[in-house]
Amino acid sequence: MAPPLPHTVDDIMTDDLMTIERSGTIGQARDLMLALGINALPVVDNGEVIGILTSPDLADDWSEDLAVSVAMSSPVHRIHPEATLQAAADQMLSLEVHHLIVDNGSRIGIITTFDLMRALIALPSR
Repeated sequence: MAPPLPHTVDDIMTDDLMTIERSGTIGQARDLMLALGINALPVVDNGEVIGILTSPDLADDWSEDLAVSVAMSSPVHRIHPEATLQAAADQMLSLEVHHLIVDNGSRIGIITTFDLMRALIALPSR
C-alpha cells in the first residue's frame, strides 16, 4: 500500500533542525551549510529561533569572523505544523521567501519550497 499523501506542513517539514547560535560566525555558518548541502540555517538564541541565514545572505563579502546576527534575516516567518500545504505555499509566495519556520510552541522545524515541490511531485498524475 502506498504511503498517505501529504496534506499538512507537519507531513513534510524537517524537524531534525540544524541551527547555529546567534554568536556563531559567518565562516562557521558558511562551512556548515556547505558541508550539509543546505540553503538555510536557523539562528537561535537560548533555544529560540530568532533569525534565519540563507545562501543569498552569504553572497555579500562578509568577514568570516562577523557574528551571523549581522547577516541573518529577522524576524523569521513562522507557520503552524497543522497548516495546509496550500497555506504554506500561499505564505511563501506572499512573503517572497523560500523557508518558513514551523513552530507550535513545543516543536520547531522548517519547511522549504523544495519540500513543497517534492510533495507536489508525490501527487498522482491526472
